[in-house]
Amino acid sequence: MRTARTASWTWARLRAAPGGALALAALVLVTAFLAAALPRTVEGYEDAALRDTLRRASLPDRSVTATLDVSFAGVRVGAGSPFRASSLAAAESAFRSVVRPPLALDTAQTVYGVRNAVAASATDPGLPRPTQNRDPRATLVSQAGLSSRSRLVAGRMPAATSGERQVEAVVTARTAKVMGLRAGSAVHLQDTTGAGLAVRITGIVEPRSPGEAFWNAEQDVLAPALVSVPGQPGDDPEYYWHFTALIGQDAAGVVLGLPDGARLYWHHPADIGALSAQDVPELRDRLASLSGGPDSTRLRLLTGNQDITVGQDGLAELLGPFAREREAAAPLVLIATVGVGSVAGIVLLMAGGLSATRRRTELRLLRARGSSLTGLCARLLTESAVVVVPCAAAGVLLALLLVPAERTAASLLAGALVAAVAVPALPLRAVVLTRRVGPEQRDDLVQTRPSRRRTVAELTVAVVVTGAVVALRRRGTTDGGADLLTASAPVLVAVVGALVLLRLYPLPLRLLSRPAARLRGTVLYLGLARAGRTPSATALPLVAVLVALAVTSFGGSVLTGVESGRDQAATRTVGGDARIDSLTTLPAGLDARVRRVHGVHGTSPVRIETGLSTIPAGTSYDLVVVDPARYAALVAATGIGAPFSASTLEREGAGPLPAIVSPGLAAEFGRTTSTVQAYAGATPVRTVAVRDVTPAVPGGDFVIISAAGLARAHPETAHSSVQGATALYVTGPGVDGRALKAVARAASSDLTVALRSAERASFTSSALQTGARRVYLAAVAAGAGYSALALLLSLMVHTPQRKALLARLRTMGMTSRQRQWLAVLETLPQVLLGALGGILVSLATVPLLRQGVDLTALAFSAAEVTGVSEAVLRTDPLSLLLPSASLVVLACVVLAVQAWLTGRRGEGTELRMGERS
Repeated sequence: MRTARTASWTWARLRAAPGGALALAALVLVTAFLAAALPRTVEGYEDAALRDTLRRASLPDRSVTATLDVSFAGVRVGAGSPFRASSLAAAESAFRSVVRPPLALDTAQTVYGVRNAVAASATDPGLPRPTQNRDPRATLVSQAGLSSRSRLVAGRMPAATSGERQVEAVVTARTAKVMGLRAGSAVHLQDTTGAGLAVRITGIVEPRSPGEAFWNAEQDVLAPALVSVPGQPGDDPEYYWHFTALIGQDAAGVVLGLPDGARLYWHHPADIGALSAQDVPELRDRLASLSGGPDSTRLRLLTGNQDITVGQDGLAELLGPFAREREAAAPLVLIATVGVGSVAGIVLLMAGGLSATRRRTELRLLRARGSSLTGLCARLLTESAVVVVPCAAAGVLLALLLVPAERTAASLLAGALVAAVAVPALPLRAVVLTRRVGPEQRDDLVQTRPSRRRTVAELTVAVVVTGAVVALRRRGTTDGGADLLTASAPVLVAVVGALVLLRLYPLPLRLLSRPAARLRGTVLYLGLARAGRTPSATALPLVAVLVALAVTSFGGSVLTGVESGRDQAATRTVGGDARIDSLTTLPAGLDARVRRVHGVHGTSPVRIETGLSTIPAGTSYDLVVVDPARYAALVAATGIGAPFSASTLEREGAGPLPAIVSPGLAAEFGRTTSTVQAYAGATPVRTVAVRDVTPAVPGGDFVIISAAGLARAHPETAHSSVQGATALYVTGPGVDGRALKAVARAASSDLTVALRSAERASFTSSALQTGARRVYLAAVAAGAGYSALALLLSLMVHTPQRKALLARLRTMGMTSRQRQWLAVLETLPQVLLGALGGILVSLATVPLLRQGVDLTALAFSAAEVTGVSEAVLRTDPLSLLLPSASLVVLACVVLAVQAWLTGRRGEGTELRMGERS
C-alpha cells in the first residue's frame, strides 16, 4: 500500500514539474554518455596507436621468431633430421602449443624453413659485380608452400631432394633479371670442402601475393639487394649483390656444407587486429617468458632441441617504446579524467541540492504534516531514480553504440557511478534542510558564522591538498607516477581556492555596503544588500564554477605546454630561426648577403670547435668563439639560456680571456685561470659567468669566448682558417627559407642550411599523442560547458523569487533600466567571485604543479626525445581569461533578460508565481 502511495505521489510530482524533470534527465543523459564514452575513447585511440605502430613496422619487426643453428657436429640424419618437412612442422606445432593469450599470432602468415646461416660467395664470372673482386653472395632458402604461393614463369619447380654437391633451385623474375639468370643456369657457391656447391636454376617464378610473409620474412627473397662494405676512412665504399635461391623442402640438408652451417627458423607475424593496448604489459611478459623463461623451457622440451631460441628483438623490441610512451601519457590523461569527472559530479550534486533548496517550503510542509525523514527520503529517492536511472542507462547505451571499443566494463561502471551520484543528491539535501522541524531561519552567506565542524573540514581538505601537490611534485607523471590522489591535485587546489574565497567573500560586501548606504540612489544599495543575503548554499555552485574553470585552464595549459615544448626544442636544435653550417669556414661576404635576405633581423657568426677536453680531468666540451654583441643579441632573441651583456666577454688589458662556461666546467675551472686548447693555440681563460644552455651547443659542456679576444691572444693566426667562423646563426620569425638556401648554394656547395620551421614541422604526432590531446581538448570543452551550466543552475534556482521582487519594485515605481541593473548587481558579486577565483586558482595551479607534470610524452615520440626535448605546463592566457569573461557576460545577459521579461508581464502574475514558489 505504501509503495502504491509513493508511486502515485512520484508520478503526480513529475507531472506537476515536468520542466525540472526534463532538465535533470538531459543533464544525466549527457553526463552518463560522456562518462561511458571516455574509457572507450581512451581504449580506442590506444588500440589504434598500437595497431598503427605494428602496421608501420616491417614484417620481421612485428614477428616472434624462433631459430635453431645446426652444424655438422650436432645434426641427426634419417627420420630424426631437423631438416625434414615433418620435423619443421612438428616444431611449429610445439611452438603454437606454448603460445598463450594475449599473444595472438597470424597463423595464416606463419613462415618456417631452412637457410644457410651466412650468405655464401658465388664464384661464377658471369654474375654482376658492382665492385671488382667483390663476388655476389647467395642464400639458399627452403620454405614450406613454395608451389602454392608462386606462379611458374619459366622452367620447372626444383626437385625435392639434392645430390651430394648439387641442388636444384628457382629464383624470382626480379632476381633473374638483375643477376642475369635463366632456367638452366648454374651458380657455384663456395662451401667448406673447397669443391663448391652447384646450384642449378630449374625455373623462374613470380609471387602470387608479393605482400605475403612468405616473400618478406627473410631478406632479399623477392629481389636482390645491393650491399655496401665500408672501407678504410677516406676510401669509397665497396658493393656486392646479395640474392636468394629457393630450393626444395626436403633438399634443405645441403646447406650444411656451406660456411657456418644452417639456420632453421620459424617466423610468426603478430595478429594485429587481435592485440590491444591494455594487453601490452602482459604481452611483454609472455614474450620475455618465450625468450628466456618457463615457456622457453617448455618449447625446448617439446621440440627436443635444447638450442632452439626465441629472439628478443622483433615484436618484443617494438612494444618497448610504445609501452613507455603509453605509461608516460596515462597519468596526464588520468588528470584530465579526474578533473572533468569531478566537475560533472559537483554539477550533479548541485542540481539535486538546488532542487531541494527551491522546494524547501514544500518539503517543510510535508514534514509538518507528519512525514518522517525516512519516508520523505524514500519518496524523493524514488522520484530521482525514476528520472535518473533510465537516462543514465540510455547515455551508457548511446556510448556503447557510438564509440567503438572492445571492453564495456569500465563504461558500465562509469554510468553506474553517474547514477549513484545523481540519485541521492536530492534526498540527502532534503534531509539536511528538513531534519529539524521549526520556523525557517535566515541562512545568509554574509552573516552566517562558520562552525567548528566546517573549520575542521576545511583544514582537513587543505592538508590533503598539500599532500597531493607535494606528492605530484616529487613523483611526477613520468613512468606512470600518478595515482588518484596526485591526479586530483588540480581539482583539490580549486576546492581550497573556493573555500578561501568563501571565507573572504563577506568582507568586500560589508565594506561596500556602508558607502553605498550614503548614496542617493537605491539600486546599488539594494543590489549589495541582496548579494549579502545570498544563502550559504551558494558554496556548491561556486566550487563547481571554480573547479570547472581550473580544469579548463589546466587543459589549456597542457596543450600550450605541448606546443611551446615543440617550439623550444626546434629553436634549441637549430640555435635560432635558421643556421648555416660549413665543414671548414664560412665563405667571405656570406654574412652580408644573408642579412639582405627578406625576413632576416640579425645574424651571428660563430666558430665552434668540438671534441676538446680538459686537462687532467678529460671532460669533453665545445669551444664557442663569438662576436659578443651579436651573440648576446642571438641569446636574447631565441631565449636559449639567460641573457648576458656584451661587456661580459670583453677583456680590459692583459690577462686571461673572460669566458662563459657550462655548470660542469664551472665546478672544474673554479675562479682560477684555466687553459683551453683552441685550434689557434693554447688560450688562458677565466670564468665570468655560468649558463646552463647556449644556442651554439644544444647539449653538453661548453666554453664561450670573444673572437676579438682570441685574435689578440694569437695574432699570428688572426686571419687564417683556424679562427674563421664555422656557423652563421640567423634570427627573424619571417625569414625566407628558400632565399636563404639559394644564397648558401651560391656561396658554396659545402654549406648546409637548417631552418627552425622545418625542424618544428618534423615533430609528428603519433596516434597515441593525438588521442591524448583530443582528450584534453574534450576536457577543456567539457569544463567550459559544465562551468556555464553550474552558473545557469545557480541563477535559475532563485528565478521565481527574483521575478517576484522585481515585480514588487515595479509597483513601487522602479524603472525597467533600474530593475535590470538591480538584477545584475544582486548576482554580479558571486559571478565575479567565481570568475576572479578561477583566474587566481589557475594562475596558482600551473606553477604549483609544473615541476611534477612532464608533458614530454605528449609533445614528442620516443624516437624524438633528445637532450633538448622538454615540455612543461605553460599558462595559456586564452583558456585563462576567456571562460571567466564568458561566464560574467553570460550571467549579465541572463539576468538582464529576466528583468526585461518581468516588465513585459503583469505584476499580478509574477507576484502569484512568487507566492507559489
